[in-house]
Amino acid sequence: MDKDWDREELEKKYVNRMKAVTIPLNLKFSGVQKILDLSELKEVLEQAEVIAQGECDCRKKMGKCIDPMDGCFAIDDEAIDWIARKEARRITLDEALEAMRRTYDAGLVHMAYYLKENGKLTWVCSCCSCCCHSLSASVRFGYSDHVFSSKFIATQDMDKCEDCGTCVDRCQFHAREFVDEKLVYQKEKCFGCGVCVETCPGDAIEMVKRS
Repeated sequence: MDKDWDREELEKKYVNRMKAVTIPLNLKFSGVQKILDLSELKEVLEQAEVIAQGECDCRKKMGKCIDPMDGCFAIDDEAIDWIARKEARRITLDEALEAMRRTYDAGLVHMAYYLKENGKLTWVCSCCSCCCHSLSASVRFGYSDHVFSSKFIATQDMDKCEDCGTCVDRCQFHAREFVDEKLVYQKEKCFGCGVCVETCPGDAIEMVKRS
């Protein structure tokens, strides 16, 4: 690819500093590293004194996909710094949750980033595999164990599947593809983001806890 994140840049700036957690909707469980539904995400954001919203630097840099661009959020100290640099604006909790729903509907993966140094959640981003440094690294270089943590995984009921391809188009991890006009689900590539679930016309997909 002429324009993409290279391995050296990913390892230096991102992989060694952050831990990302994918965030689907309508899933609940307890644990330190979490996949969050909107109610859990609301609880996290309610604890923040400051929430800042800005445009996605990854998609601005790569230019491979555009809308919606305003799905990146910083919390507290990071938010204050981001606002001071005039790169973001302070927003309310309701505005943040509305943006999360909008980006989810667009098929973007919600990830909460924790800095390894203190374990504090500092960023919530809406990501794509064609532009995002973390998703790009995972898909292209196999960094799943270094970058992502997920408690859930999708199951596929092939008896209900209509082979419509909606989930293939929405999966950022390329866990689904067509082979001889039939859907093939590669379970090992699923990170439990959940963006495939609500748009499946046959209700053939369900999120379950990883074994």
